[in-house]
Parts: sequence; structure tokens; C-alpha cells
Amino acid sequence: MKIIISHDIDHLSVKEHILKDLIIPKYIFWSLLELVKNKITLKIFFTKIIGLFKKNGWNNLEKLLRFDKKMGVNSTFFVAVNNGKKLNYSQIQAKQAIDLIKKYNFDIGVHGICYNNYKGIKKEHEYFKNITNINNFGIRMHYLRTNNNTLKYVTKAGYLFDTTILSKNFAQQDKIDNLIEFPFHVMDGNLLGPKANYTLDEIKQKTKNLLSRAKKENKKYIAILFHQRYFSNDFPNYKNWYFWLISYCKEQNYEFVNYKNLL
Repeated sequence: MKIIISHDIDHLSVKEHILKDLIIPKYIFWSLLELVKNKITLKIFFTKIIGLFKKNGWNNLEKLLRFDKKMGVNSTFFVAVNNGKKLNYSQIQAKQAIDLIKKYNFDIGVHGICYNNYKGIKKEHEYFKNITNINNFGIRMHYLRTNNNTLKYVTKAGYLFDTTILSKNFAQQDKIDNLIEFPFHVMDGNLLGPKANYTLDEIKQKTKNLLSRAKKENKKYIAILFHQRYFSNDFPNYKNWYFWLISYCKEQNYEFVNYKNLL
């Protein structure tokens, strides 16, 4: 079975959210809630708060790139070139992130903001194409937003594939007009978010069960989303789960591929 690992770039710094949205106060609230519910220790709580003041807080991109390269994980990174829905990093920051990802020779796609109008979708496509010099690339919409016209607009704009649809039934790739749709299947936040009430060992077992079920059902691939922000000691359960996940997949002899490898 093949494993697709992808990373959405939602944040590249803490300061990009100051006086622009409520991400930081919500982050503090959820961290407090995790502490009260004994999901994190007092030490981790303070680590999370101190992390807000670090120079590169919430930007763990190069650490993740180095790890994936070392472990042979053929990831796809989705970078936004527009703002919206609490995604606030600049186009200059986006270009810096893209250049860094290209330096490590990983696949890159668009983390789309516009989903409900063709002109906006096309504008993001053209801008990304111009700054990357890449002609064929895919997209995942931020917050997985779609409407009845999104895939039609994405196809018309010239995207190679879309991977916005989260499927709990391991739906596989399909062709819609000239667009390849790659549903993905596992998202870090659903397993590890503050609303989830699982221990790390339970999350690992849950993940094993999902992968085992997919293999028994002869699925060609399983696609897993891990957000780059969480590759940090500020989010120990996320980071430890990702370490374990990659090692476990290697032990099971699953093959790491990116989306383009399946076209």
C-alpha cells in the first residue's frame, strides 16, 4: 500500500496574527482547557505560551523538511498565495517558504483561499505558477471549503489535481472532467485536536486500525495530512505521533509517494 503524506502551511509566524484575528487568544484558551483536562502538563502549557514569543514561533518548516528528507518521505506541501479564513502570512513569506521547499526538492501545490469564484481561483493559480516556474500542480482548499462549483472552477483554472475532500471511507482517486480528485483520509487535527479525547497510545492504535483496514480492503493509497505548524515541542503529541507514524509505515513496508506519482 502507498502512503501519501502532505503538509498544509497555515501559519509561518505568530506575529502575522497580531491584531488581525483571534487565533492567539483561542490558542491560549484551548491550551488552558487541555491543561484543565490533564491532556497536557503544566510544563508543556508554559512551553506553548513561551513559544508565542519565540522569533520563529509556529514556523517549523525547515525542521519538517529535513525530517521528511532524512526519512524518505516523499511529501507534498501546500502553500497559500492569498489571505483569508485566519491565514495571514504575506506573499513574501509564501515565496520564501516555496523557495525553501524547492531547495529540498519536494512537491508543492496551492493551499487555496478562493473556492467560490473562478476569477479568484484562477488568480491564485497564475500567481503561484509565475513565482514557482512550475506548470503542473495541485490544490487543497484551506479549511477544506468547497461548493457545487469549486471543482469545475479548479479544473477550468488549470490545476492538475485537487485533494480537498476528506473521505472516512478511503475513497480513491477519480477523474472529474480533466481534473484528478484525490480524496484524503486522515487529518492530524481530528485525532489530536483539543476536542479529541484520546491518549497518544489510543491515537496510535486508532491509526494502526485505519491503515490495517485500508490494506485489507486493497486500497491503492492512504493520504494523511499533517500540518507543518505542529512539528514542534509546543505540540508534543502531534510531533510524537508524526514521528511514530513515519516509523510505523516504514516498518510495514508501505511506500511513500506524492500525489503526482499516482497520476
